Amino acid sequence: MGLPKKQVLVIGGGVAGATTALDLAEQGVAVHLVERDDFLGGRAAQLACKALDSCLKCNGCLAEPRLAALTSHPLITLHRASTVANLTGFDGGYQAVIDTRPAYIDAERCTACGLCLEACPEVEAGAIRAPRLAAEAPRLAIDETACLYFKDGQSTVCRDVCPEEAIDFGRQGDSQTLDFAAVVLATGFTPYDPTPASRLGYGLFPDVITAMELEEMLRTQGRAVRPSDGEAAGKVAFVQCVGSRDVNGNNYCSRVCCGYALRLGRALAARQQAEVAVFYMDLQSFGHAVDEFLEAAAGELRLVRSMPYDIHQPPEGSVMLDYQPSPGAPPTSEPFDLVVLSVGLAPNPDNPALAQMAGLDLNRHGFLAPGKQGVFLAGTAQRPMDVAEAVASAGRAAQGALTYLAEMQP
Repeated sequence: MGLPKKQVLVIGGGVAGATTALDLAEQGVAVHLVERDDFLGGRAAQLACKALDSCLKCNGCLAEPRLAALTSHPLITLHRASTVANLTGFDGGYQAVIDTRPAYIDAERCTACGLCLEACPEVEAGAIRAPRLAAEAPRLAIDETACLYFKDGQSTVCRDVCPEEAIDFGRQGDSQTLDFAAVVLATGFTPYDPTPASRLGYGLFPDVITAMELEEMLRTQGRAVRPSDGEAAGKVAFVQCVGSRDVNGNNYCSRVCCGYALRLGRALAARQQAEVAVFYMDLQSFGHAVDEFLEAAAGELRLVRSMPYDIHQPPEGSVMLDYQPSPGAPPTSEPFDLVVLSVGLAPNPDNPALAQMAGLDLNRHGFLAPGKQGVFLAGTAQRPMDVAEAVASAGRAAQGALTYLAEMQP
């Protein structure tokens, strides 16, 4: 089915948005994909491979080939570093105002030689960023909020060392107004912020991190280390349901946390012989071969059905985790090199504004709810789901959009 005269707007450049855009483009539909970040990939791009002797089906690897295809498809126009400033409906479609931030590094000139990264004094703060996925290379980006030039107007060391003269701080952004026959919202989720739960020590003690931070650590360094001293973590605790199933946080199951914690724990046990304990209320797992997966995890990890009530760390020493090992047993305090908080999936904070623009409602948890003709939802914009579920959801959104477009044909 070819629909060359129909344009679809896809908002969100993660794995769900990429899948939707590709499915539509393969059927002859012109797609404009808008991504707020300088790079594509979304949360899936942050995931580390957790394979042991065989794949553990975390599905993080689904992102890379889709993004590679996305960047080269002739019917897909990419709007990186962009937002939809306004979306209005009219008879037969939608009109969107797309605002794009300045690209201070010219992607056509940049060869990713790395000289600017070496010279930048604020690279650790993210002043110059490189993509997480190879499909986006060579491409670098400057973050105005961290770059010294936008604070003092004088720090141009990155520009001065660039042999391709690819950096220009005088570049301007732009805005364009386009018409679309349909809209797909694939705007994803945000990880729960555990900072308010001070009893868990996040933000207070360096060796208490989130699972997303562990994913990044494994992806970039290949092992889990203690942030306090850079030493390999030999004893690791995972604490489940942080920000999920909690009336003081998000009172729903985020579905993915148990699965990713067990996969990460098994990877640490196999790759660096770490002693891993998982503290949980009950284990929820979804997907393929659940019983076999849980049986393997139970044989490799220490599963403790108890939720810690306090986490603290002396100025020098291990993180102390206080918990009750079993009902009726006295409380105990156990040291760990690293404590990983398995944070849940929270709604995108932009959802209220998106819902208002698109004429949608929010469900009781703050995720987007379907209901407006010509507007389709893909991935975790609508509820927590893992990568494979997000890809399947995106396929359904694309099919729904294709059916809608076909029905609109004169």
